[in-house]
Amino acid sequence: MKNVLPELLRDRSEAERQCWARWVLGSHSDQFLPEMAAAVEQLNQQKPVELGDPVIAPGAYSDDLVVITCKQGQHGVIVDQPLGCRVVLFDWTGQGIAQSDNPQNWHVISEKTECKGELMESAWRQLDMPKEDHYVAFLDDDLCLRTSDINTVLALSRMHHLLAAQPALSLNSPSSREYPWLRQRACTSLHRLPIVENQAPFIRRDLLDLSMPFLVSTKSAYGYDRFALPLCAAELGDWRFAAIDCAPMSHLRPLGSVEQRFSNGLKSKEEELLVRQRLMLAMGFAVNEQDHAQLEHAVAS
Repeated sequence: MKNVLPELLRDRSEAERQCWARWVLGSHSDQFLPEMAAAVEQLNQQKPVELGDPVIAPGAYSDDLVVITCKQGQHGVIVDQPLGCRVVLFDWTGQGIAQSDNPQNWHVISEKTECKGELMESAWRQLDMPKEDHYVAFLDDDLCLRTSDINTVLALSRMHHLLAAQPALSLNSPSSREYPWLRQRACTSLHRLPIVENQAPFIRRDLLDLSMPFLVSTKSAYGYDRFALPLCAAELGDWRFAAIDCAPMSHLRPLGSVEQRFSNGLKSKEEELLVRQRLMLAMGFAVNEQDHAQLEHAVAS
């Protein structure tokens, strides 16, 4: 079945479109990340992410969905208080989870997947998604955080009208060196981000549905966080992301999928290029047709 891409930013000024085109495909991360960070800082001057509104019963709502990746029940989420939302354990080995290894009796999906992108797409297709003003989270199995932190992220996401959020990275997390903008900041509840990272995104339903077609059929999810989520948020007119500093997380192991070659023959960066090309096409820009066709053929095989 052909993957139909939504159109993005077709009605915006040419200056805005060219800016996004440069960030998506025309520049290196040393250039686009500082430029994107400067852009959201300018947005923050107009509508500060630190300001919000009270909501009824801040925390997880019953229709929110949290997908916890695990290896036959092994994960790093510490249950220190109940979660009032739907929780799904996604066993990426496909070998199942013993009932004794699921003491919370959370719903289980057991399906062999190669990496985060394949897992996210599978969960998105299989599970009933919540209403548009609710959130879906996809948590890696090596993340150490508490259920109270998940409640806090969901509460602040609502109060601060965030399209996407994530727990800030603790300073002892191996990933905090690679992603310094995600590091936990002292004496603040949250700080604005240009991107949320694939390892623990909390994504509002409308943004999830708009952005997922750009991830379809990839294994790694590379490029989804840096390019698809921000661009789709811009299309929705609300590029409002944050790291929640009062609910930090840490990683139990370093990143490991960058050099992995998947069963489709591609590495993560090649899949990232495909995501970037799809986004360019969605904006109405041309890409190298031969390269694009080869990548699409690879992920479709």
